[in-house]
Formats: sequence, structure tokens, C-alpha cells
Amino acid sequence: MSTLADRAASYRPAIQREMRAAVSDRPEQLYAWMRYHLGWEDRDGQGVEASPGKLMRPVAVLLATELLGGTVEHALPAAAAVELVHNFSLLHDDVEDASEFRRGRRNLWTFAGAPQAINTGDGMFVVSRLAEYRMLDAGADPARAIEVMRELDEACMRLVEGQYLDMSFETRHDVTLDEYLQMAGGKTAAMFAAPFAIGAILAGASEATVAALRAYGRHVGLSFQMVDDVLGIWGDPAVTGKPVGDDLSSRKMTYPVILALESTEEAGDSLRRAYASSPGPDDRIDAMAGWVEATGARAATEAKAREELRQAMDALTGSGLAPDAIEVLAEYAEAAVGRVS
Repeated sequence: MSTLADRAASYRPAIQREMRAAVSDRPEQLYAWMRYHLGWEDRDGQGVEASPGKLMRPVAVLLATELLGGTVEHALPAAAAVELVHNFSLLHDDVEDASEFRRGRRNLWTFAGAPQAINTGDGMFVVSRLAEYRMLDAGADPARAIEVMRELDEACMRLVEGQYLDMSFETRHDVTLDEYLQMAGGKTAAMFAAPFAIGAILAGASEATVAALRAYGRHVGLSFQMVDDVLGIWGDPAVTGKPVGDDLSSRKMTYPVILALESTEEAGDSLRRAYASSPGPDDRIDAMAGWVEATGARAATEAKAREELRQAMDALTGSGLAPDAIEVLAEYAEAAVGRVS
């Protein structure tokens, strides 16, 4: 059986072609802004060769489909829809967080304005919905296609609920780990759980197998978010595409920050004082990162991310998947969590 890397390398060009077909090459500025955000064009509408990223979520759709004996071609429109939904959420997220950069490029709102960036995100959400109808043209079973649409719509609702919680945390310094897990379970994990469930649905898997893949994806997504929290403080800007300590400068309530704020150590006291102040040019981001690490919160977050990986693999017990298929899924989970090392 092919490795994850081999499969993903073969999937990505097909996913990109399907996404381009869904977005279209219409000349109106709205579509040009979509293509800019997706990394296909520069601000002047000229084609560029920006990296599309790992496309982990649409790869999950095709991976689950193929591992369960389904037809990848039937699943390509669903994979494109998943990635377009993810990018609609990023367009809005960038506005909501006032984040200026993503993958080393200026975010759309910084030059088109927040209202137009929000509208572009709305348009991309509709395009994602229209992309799903292409499953029927690709030969997917109509009943399965409707089930896929429901799965993705429900995931979108969880995503929005999670984003609501994430923003509500901005005015609080008493966020608990349980509240964080509820937020991350929606904002991030829902869009890992749904792609794996969608692939299983399109392959005609049993309800039990669909549920196992959905649970696997949820744990992978939680792990992914925790690793992202670590990178949001200690990540290399050349890799993350964001300024160093971006999460600290915006006072985000991430997993390591919540742990550190709960610490009774002196470093926890220092961080609590810093978080009680408004963000500003005098912020000591390096010191804040040091305080978080001194409480042991970084190591604990990385350990929790790996625990979620183990739970992801445990969720596949009784899924009916062959051992070599489970091995590929283990590679996928490690690819998400492995960003820590």
C-alpha cells in the first residue's frame, strides 16, 4: 500500500484543479480576491506559484474514501468543498483576529478592507456549497451526496460555534480547559472529523465505520489545534507565516496560556499581570513566552497533543479497517502532531 506522502502528492493536483473549477476564472474583483486568498494570484491578478499548503483536510476526504474502497473521482468535489469551507473560515478569522499575515502574505482585509474580505468569505462559502453538487456530475450516489452535504453543514455549524467561543474568550481571563476543549472541538476539530466521515460515507461504509473515522478525525483535530497553539508562541515566522508570539500579542486564550495562567508559580503571576494589560508596543513577548514555558505549560501542551493522537488511533479499534489502512492513518495523525518536533 502507498504511503501517506505518495497518496497526498497524487491527490493535491486533482484537489487544486477541482477547486479552480469551482471558483472559476471570472474577471470580477470578488473572484480575483478569492484566488488571491487561495494563493493562486497576486494583488494585481497575476498568476503566482504560492504553495497551497498540505491541504490536510481535503486529503483526509480522499484518503478515507480510497482506504475504504471508494472511488476518489466521486469524492473530489467534496474534497474541494471542504478546503473552500476551511478558507472561507480563514478569511473571516483573519478579520476577527486582525491578523495581518498568513503564509507570509498580506491577508485580504489589509488592502481590500474588512467589509470586502467578509463578503469574499461569504462568497467562498457559497462556492463551497455549489462545489458539492459536482459530486452528482462525478458519478457519486445521490443519497450519499446528500448525506455528505449534511455532514459538512453540521461541521460548519460546529466551526462557527467554536469561533464564537474563541472570540468570547478575548474578554475573559478565567477560561477553563474544558471550555477550551469545547471551543477547539468546534473551531478546529470539526473540520478534521467531517472530512474523514465524508470519505467514509462516499465509500459506502457502515455507520459504525463512519463514526469511528469521525472520532479519529476529531482527536486529530484537537491535537492539531494544540500544536498550533505551541507554534503560535514559539513557531518560526518563516514557517508559520505569522509574526513571532502572535497569539501572546493578541492575548489569545490558548491551551498553554490557560495552563500557565492556572499555575501558582511566580511565572504564572507574571503572565497574569501581562494578560491583565491591554496589548501594546511595549509588550515583552519574549518574556511572556518564557513565563509560559517556565510553568511547564509548553511541555504539557505537547504531551496532551500526543495523547490526543493516541486517542485518535484508539478510535479506529473495531472500525473494520485493514491493518495497512490503519498504518496510513497513523502516518496522517503523526503528520499533524509531528509539527511540534
